[in-house]
Amino acid sequence: MAVHGYWIEPNRLEVSHHDLKSLEAGEPIRIAQLSDLHPRAIDDRARGIAERLAGERLDLIVLSGDVVDRPEALPVLDRYLGMLGPTPKVAVLGNWEYWGAVDLTALRRIHQRRGVRLLVNQATTYRFGTRSLRVVGFDDHAAGDPDPRILDTASGMEARSAMDTILVQHSPGWVEQEPVRARRDGFRPCLSGHTHGGLVRLPGLPVWTPPGSGRFRAGWYPLPVRALYVSRGIGTSVLPIRIGARPELAIFVL
Repeated sequence: MAVHGYWIEPNRLEVSHHDLKSLEAGEPIRIAQLSDLHPRAIDDRARGIAERLAGERLDLIVLSGDVVDRPEALPVLDRYLGMLGPTPKVAVLGNWEYWGAVDLTALRRIHQRRGVRLLVNQATTYRFGTRSLRVVGFDDHAAGDPDPRILDTASGMEARSAMDTILVQHSPGWVEQEPVRARRDGFRPCLSGHTHGGLVRLPGLPVWTPPGSGRFRAGWYPLPVRALYVSRGIGTSVLPIRIGARPELAIFVL
């Protein structure tokens, strides 16, 4: 089991597809979610992910936190992002950007150089053909300071237009907090990561999830007026193993 958890399962990427189209929406918007990269090197796994993304005809790549967890990994992240091509990209911070003492100014420079919009309690809008997509990105719940007041601006803009809106927050336990839980804004999906699916699931149940996970582990959670998706992420954290929690690249069609 140790050999499987260290050498095999962390490299068995699963690509999940989620069709959220409606008949009235018009042309689809294709989004990939990359979470919890924790890059160590540009290896076959990183190159395989870049190749897979290139074949998905994407409109947007969402980096939902923990893209880097230590200062010395910033050059690796720079190369990694450069492999993802010209597709528009948006990112939020995770807990390890804080806990790993990553230079956030240097990280922001890398994002800017690689065409990534870093959202920290901010929103941005993309135009894809005849459709507009608003992305609201929050600071991390476990280590940062997410500001729910940005929801007021985002919900007002959504109400005044036919714009689609998605929320991105690294640690999914955030959606259980007041005043977030009490809101009835119809944003969906909400994209999170952080849990790694538990990293080790024996038998099928996660042994441990990090602070900020709440009751969430992986997959879809149909919350009131919201749909939360928790990705198992790409890399590993703390322990370099995965058992029963394969790395995941999630593709959404809005």
